[in-house]
Amino acid sequence: MAEFWRSRISQEEYRLISSSHSSDDMELTEQLVEAGQDHDDQDNEWGDRRVILVGSGDMTRALAPSLLRAHYRPVVATRKPNRARYPGETQKVSLAEALQEMLPEAQVVKAFNTLSAYVLEREELYCGREVPVCGGTTFARARVMALVRDMGMVPVDKGGLKNARTLEEIPFQFFPEWKVAFIVTGIIFAFFWTIKFFRSQICYNLQKDGDWDWGVFEKLPLSNTQNALAFTGCLLLLLCYIPGMIAAYLQLWRGTKYSRFPGWLDTWLKSRKQLGLLSLLTGCTHGCLAIFLNINWHQAISWTQSIYITCGVLLAAVMTILGVTSLPSVSVKLTWREFSVVQRYLGWISVILLTSHLTFLSILGLMRPLSCYFLLSGPQIMVPVCFLTLMFKIPLVLPCIDSRLTKIRRGYERHNPTDSDNQMPKLIP
Repeated sequence: MAEFWRSRISQEEYRLISSSHSSDDMELTEQLVEAGQDHDDQDNEWGDRRVILVGSGDMTRALAPSLLRAHYRPVVATRKPNRARYPGETQKVSLAEALQEMLPEAQVVKAFNTLSAYVLEREELYCGREVPVCGGTTFARARVMALVRDMGMVPVDKGGLKNARTLEEIPFQFFPEWKVAFIVTGIIFAFFWTIKFFRSQICYNLQKDGDWDWGVFEKLPLSNTQNALAFTGCLLLLLCYIPGMIAAYLQLWRGTKYSRFPGWLDTWLKSRKQLGLLSLLTGCTHGCLAIFLNINWHQAISWTQSIYITCGVLLAAVMTILGVTSLPSVSVKLTWREFSVVQRYLGWISVILLTSHLTFLSILGLMRPLSCYFLLSGPQIMVPVCFLTLMFKIPLVLPCIDSRLTKIRRGYERHNPTDSDNQMPKLIP
């Protein structure tokens, strides 16, 4: 038996929905219209702030929490209710909400808490800044937003008072989106710097006869750092594209895009932008240091050196394009198709250039004996990783697999014998 939340849909809204949905969705929409015509709204505390989302795909899962934060009531129409449910709220009550409970007759509005007292004392610092505002009623928010505007700042309507929980956390945040990327970058840099230190300074002296050569330690600040930055940037670039491949294989195995990824993979996917920008930073810093270390203008370079230098320069150019297009001020000017083409195709071109750059740089040193019998060099680690990344990418671009993956990402699900094709859609309030 279908479960329908009471709602009203105008004929104009029905025509708009019918122009962009399938016949199955339209059958559900017709039932929604009938449900709205058969019931009144006398017990509806949400009034006209109910929004019906037909389907439970990616857009619905992204819109529903945003609508809730804006004090709307999203109602999801779906044949699989469990897919459309979201985790319950686990956050503590905000100070603004607690104050509203203490003063039920008042209209509490949260504002200005994202600015420090130092900034508020100086007009030249706060003029033009954005001020998030949230409150229980539209009227109260409008009054405070007018006040913010009169003070020379830009008010941003953040919806109901429930969103004060988020606003109160903003002043205490410290690079929340960059935390994972910074930690990963630090670990990778320390790893490659330590390898270079043992191979070039410690093992060199252990394997030579006679007294230690302390002169090799003079290379620590420049040579070791340059080398570690190079391979850190290389691995960070690969880490931007490896999680996408893992997600693709996981979707192929599950036969659906609606099953949630593991927590570690979800975090990894959300950190790709930051990892990419840090890869660009470390790569450019490596390039600047390498100019002072490795180029001898009085010595002819070989063809392998020419190729690896050319690949390195092209790699820097492509990564710069990727980094610039990932900035919000630039990406907002691009359509989704333009952005995805740039990030997808130029991204994998950068991986190919990286592989070529490393291969021609160390083509004669890949088979060198291990230092101290166990320590691999940077190229001996990174070149195989680059080729393995490309090897696992190749099956995903084959037409037979790519078409199936595209179909899954457009909403197709592998047939489940426990599901009925004629199952009645349900509304999840």
